[in-house]
Amino acid sequence: MHWNVRPVLAAGLVSLLAAWAAPAQAQDSGHGYRQVLSANPFGLLLKFFNAEYERALTESTTIGIGGSFGTNEDVDEFTGETEESTWFNGDVFWRFYPSGSHFEGWNFGVKAGLTHQEGWSQEPGTNFGLGFDANRSWLLGKNNNFYVGVGFGLKRLFGEVPDGGLEIVPTIRVVNVGFAF
Repeated sequence: MHWNVRPVLAAGLVSLLAAWAAPAQAQDSGHGYRQVLSANPFGLLLKFFNAEYERALTESTTIGIGGSFGTNEDVDEFTGETEESTWFNGDVFWRFYPSGSHFEGWNFGVKAGLTHQEGWSQEPGTNFGLGFDANRSWLLGKNNNFYVGVGFGLKRLFGEVPDGGLEIVPTIRVVNVGFAF
């Protein structure tokens, strides 16, 4: 079963915009910032990139959207031929900060979104998936608005995954850096 990407993506974007347009109900967690925009510049060296936008909902919860893409070159050990594989990932996520200070400390989240895979001697395919992640983040600098975050998660894809494609997708935030505002 393949998902039609447009309706699912549109529903996700409408949900995110509705949450973003609603007035933030977040309590002042000491730093006063309600949003973070971050990306992983180090991943570009590894042919992997991700970026995230996160907005405070309450003192200890946030909602956001993230996307990533990557490429990998595989060498067939029998023929020596090189094949490039690519993947694209887009998620809407919700995170809980047990410390009660959004954007700082440990956080645990759930995510839903689309993953597109092609290459690996397979037909291209796009699947809907659900997952979780665990992260650690810090606000640093003179104004406590320089954001650094690391984390790891997994996303289970549903439907017919293309032959050779991944059914469980790791989601890694090697080191995201950005700004809170």
